[in-house]
Order: sequence, then structure tokens, then C-alpha cells
Amino acid sequence: MPLLLVTLLFLASVVLLVVRRGREELLVCAMFGSLVIYWLGILMFIAKRGGTGGVLEALLFVCAPLKNALRGASLTLEAQGFIVAVGRYLFPPLLLTLAVRNSMNPGMGPVRGRVLALWPLPLLTLIIYEPAVFYALAGGRPEVQWFLVNFSRIWVLCYVAAAVALLLYEAFSITMRICRQQYIPQCAMLVSMAVLYALYCPQDPAQIYLFYRSDYMWYLGLWYLQPRLSPLLYSLVFAASAVSGAVGLWTMFRYAQLRISENMDEVSLRRRFDAASMGASVFAHSIKNQLLANRVVFKRLDAALAQPQPDMAKVQGYVDALKETNENLLIRVGELYQSVKSSTITLVPVTLGELAADAVDRMHRKHPDAAVEITVDEGCRVLADRSHLAAALSNLLSNGWEATLAAGRTDPVQLISHTERLNIVLEVRDAGCGISRAETKRIFEPFYSSKNSNYNWGMGLYYVRSIVRSHLGSVRVESERGKGTRFFVILPRFEHGKRKEKRP
Repeated sequence: MPLLLVTLLFLASVVLLVVRRGREELLVCAMFGSLVIYWLGILMFIAKRGGTGGVLEALLFVCAPLKNALRGASLTLEAQGFIVAVGRYLFPPLLLTLAVRNSMNPGMGPVRGRVLALWPLPLLTLIIYEPAVFYALAGGRPEVQWFLVNFSRIWVLCYVAAAVALLLYEAFSITMRICRQQYIPQCAMLVSMAVLYALYCPQDPAQIYLFYRSDYMWYLGLWYLQPRLSPLLYSLVFAASAVSGAVGLWTMFRYAQLRISENMDEVSLRRRFDAASMGASVFAHSIKNQLLANRVVFKRLDAALAQPQPDMAKVQGYVDALKETNENLLIRVGELYQSVKSSTITLVPVTLGELAADAVDRMHRKHPDAAVEITVDEGCRVLADRSHLAAALSNLLSNGWEATLAAGRTDPVQLISHTERLNIVLEVRDAGCGISRAETKRIFEPFYSSKNSNYNWGMGLYYVRSIVRSHLGSVRVESERGKGTRFFVILPRFEHGKRKEKRP
């Protein structure tokens, strides 16, 4: 059963690697691959050793054909032992590397840059356990055998314990629910695999190399196959294996779903935006509608001015209407231009206070009477293109104010900053009617809008998402019907003394 579970996990990780092709996906795939190798080696040794049957055989091998196939494999004890060694000594550094890479706590910064330092000890142990080297070092020397077995066991358990501690600390240090939702599946997947591995990692390759030495056999033993174990302990061991494997399988599919969904969303958005005919059609249609509306206003204005005594209040109303539509045209064309043409940005240290002030100033140009409540750590800094990022935040604030007014409320739109490990999260919260779940899946599409298409062409949120991604960040949204919407702009926090520029 454990072999079946880890094989399914490995296959799922291969699919994820094919879709995403990232370094993290490669590490996850290698980690599950090491587990598959480890379990193949262990089960092959158990099958050749014999002495299992009934329920225990069904739990270990699932079916008799698999056991017979492993028993009939024409491999020497040395080859079987080295297979176990490869799986046993590659899993811990891969697990710890993933835990370190995904840690967003500031204190882990120096370690993240030196993850290669985790690998010399496992690779050295693997070299020592190469059959020829192992026999040369430990053959006929019980004290050397004892040292190698215990030394390797200690560092293996230390690596696994350190990875689990780091993963759990990371999970409990996350304060924002939206960030926790992204991390928990991955954390649960890695912790469950660590538990599954820890249950069987006492299986040392030396036992296989020295199979015919009874004294050494009694010293090591396959602890989970010892006849002195009670049925209750057997049940607990295999229950723990089943639970760990099931949790790992479920969280792996959840983790893969999140990663693949992000990738597919990006591909989908690019394809939609690259559909030039659709974009040109929407653009031309919107321009045409607004120009036709202006023509009607012009006719009414001409008629009013043709009167012997023009009604100046009415004339002023027509002028104001033309001014409003003209400003709207300029704003929408600007959004479209920025989305299509802004291919270069320069990232420099910018304080949140500066960003907030710029964003609110831009918003008030469009909505002079808008109420905004700012709660940000003004001295905190991020690497940003000040103009583009302020424009993106202004877009979110304006959308929030319009949604609040549409709901018949005048609650202020809130701009709030949160420090979440190595990230800065800028939250824009409104008291509007909320967005349905179906709409939240489409709001970032170019040219999609739930508002009046004559005045809102659906480029604003696409522009926001594009700008935030160019800042190495991401945008998340949470909404509840009748209560409002919250947008989260997640950005890397700037570390003082470092300056980076990005020109995508």
C-alpha cells in the first residue's frame, strides 16, 4: 500500500512538472521519486526475505503478483541495498531543501541562499554506502558498522525533524487566511511524507549488505516485521502509514491543482488578450457608442443655442455631459494604452506611504468626493515602479468606491497594509454588493466588465494584475455577496541595502 500511494504521488508530481516546469516542481518530483526508489528497495528485500503472509502481505504488497515480481527480480544483495541507500539518503535533503525554499521568515534569508550546503553530508553518506566502499570500510569491523549505521540514522532524523519543525513553524506564523490557504496544502503534503518516511527510515542498507550475518541481523532487524510487536502496534503503524499516505495524496492533488490553475489562468489570459480581433472589436464598439452618445448631446446643444434666448442652465448641463464623456474616453484609452504598451518598468525602493499618497491622489482626480481610509506602515518599503503600482492601486480604490456607491452606501474604501513574513500585503476593502464566485474567475480577463460597457471596457483589473505580476507579486480576491470585496496585492518586501531593477 505505501508503494502504491507514493507511486501515485510521484506520477502526480510528474504531471505537475510537465505543466509548470519550475525548480520547485522539479524538487517535489525528485522527492517523491526518492520515496518510490526507497520503497521498491525495501519491498524487494522483504519479498526475497520471506516470512510475510496474510494481512501483512496484503498491506505491504497489495497483491501477490507484485510480491512475486519483486521476489523474482534478478538483483544481488548489493544492488538491492544500494537502491535502498539512494532512496533513504536523497529524501531528507530534498525535503529540507523544499522546506527552506518555501520559508518566508526573514531569519531564513541566509540559509535560503546556501541550500547547497545541505547536500555534502547526504552525498558523502551515499558514497560510503556504495557496496564496494562500504565493504572496504566496515567489512569485518563491527565498531565501524555500528558507527556508520548510527551516524547515518542521526543525521537522517535530524534533517527530517528540522524540515517538519520549519514547515510547522511557517504554517503557524502565517496570520492572513488568504496566505495560509496557499501554503497549507504544500505544508501538509510535505509533513505527511516526512511522517511516512520516518516510520520506515530505520531500515538501513547495511542490513541488506550483511544479510547472512545473523549477529548484525539481530542488531538491526526490520523493526516493523518483528514477531514481538503486538497486533495493536502493527495496527497503529499501518494506520499511520495509511493516514500519512492519504493526506499526502489529497494535499498533493490540491497543491497541483493550485499550481496548474495559476499556470492555466496565465495562459488563458494571454490567449484572450492576444485575440486581436476581439480586442479591436470591443475597443471600436465602445468608442463608437460613446461618440454616438456625444453626437446626441451635440445636437441638443445646437438646438438649445439656436433658440432666441438659450437656456444657459441646460447648455451648461450639455457641456458638463460632454466634458464627462471626454474624460471617460481619455481614462479608458489610457488604461488600454498602458495595458498594451507598458512593457518596461523600473523597480526602485518606494515606501508604502508614498504609494498610498499617489494612489489616493489619482483616485481623487476621478472621484473627488470619495472617502478613503488608509492604514499602512508608511515607512515600510517595497521595490516598485511608483507610477505603475500607484495607478494599479488607484484602479482598485476607484472600483471599490464605485461598488460602494452602487450598493447605496458611503462607507470609506480602506487601504490596509499587512506584513506577512517576507511579503507585504496591500488590502483594498470596500462595502459594495460583492462579486459572485463565477465573476471572480473572470474579472481579470481583458475586456470583461460587469458594468456598463460604454464606460467600463474591462481593462482595469487586467492592467492591475499585469503590473503586480511584473513586480514579482500576485493578486488575490475574496468577496461575499452583500458585504463587500477585498483585493490583496501581495509583493516581496524590500530588504534594506539592496537595489534591484527589472525590465521584463
